Amino acid sequence: MFKKLLLVGVIAAAGVFVLKGTKFFGYAKQEVVSWKDWADDQVPVEKKIAQMRKEVVGLDGDLEKVKTELATSIVKVRELTAQSADQRAIVTSDQKQLQARGDAIRDALAAKPEADGKTVKVNAISATEAKERLARDVNVWKSRKTHLDALEQSLAHHERIKATLEQQFDSLRTQKEDLKAQIDAVEAEYKALQLQQIESKYQTDDTRLARIKENLRSMRTKLDVEKEKLKLTPKVHEAPASTTGAEQSVEEILAPLGK
Repeated sequence: MFKKLLLVGVIAAAGVFVLKGTKFFGYAKQEVVSWKDWADDQVPVEKKIAQMRKEVVGLDGDLEKVKTELATSIVKVRELTAQSADQRAIVTSDQKQLQARGDAIRDALAAKPEADGKTVKVNAISATEAKERLARDVNVWKSRKTHLDALEQSLAHHERIKATLEQQFDSLRTQKEDLKAQIDAVEAEYKALQLQQIESKYQTDDTRLARIKENLRSMRTKLDVEKEKLKLTPKVHEAPASTTGAEQSVEEILAPLGK
């Protein structure tokens, strides 16, 4: 049995493969589309409206997802902003201090140009040692400056992400409300149409009231036809019933004989 089913499946697949690209295959696709359209037309309007409302409610999940991503992005931007501000303050302060130390070393060496750097003192240490310390601290400052640049780049990146998420969230929320309003409008229009159909003398919908009114109209039509047929039927003129002599006078009885 399984082998037969497998063979039928292979034959069907082969048939589809052979027909694919032919006019018949195109006609078949059109028939499928037509069948889907027909099936869609059979769905009552009330069910379609309910389904659309359900799909709009489903947008809450998308909104919640974007909301979570946006909230996360807002917190990230806030953290990076604070970190960047702190790091910038440190880098700026260190830069000023390093600049001042460099100026002090230059001034000390300029004051004694003939002396050796090891003998010139800057803040109780030799100018040579002061320069070595300055070089090490400048390297530390450069590392901090690189970290600051990375923080600011990351901040700019996350700010763009946050702006995109804000637009997406606002757009999705606006479109959801707009869809709800459109569905409400369609439902109101449909209910107004139902009311008009109910109030109409001749119903065209499929409600019980429409069928009753249609039956009444049909019955009245039949009655009118029977009335018209009766008018067209010739009437039989019957002779008046003869009266008995006891009910007539002698003159009336002899009247037909003439004078």
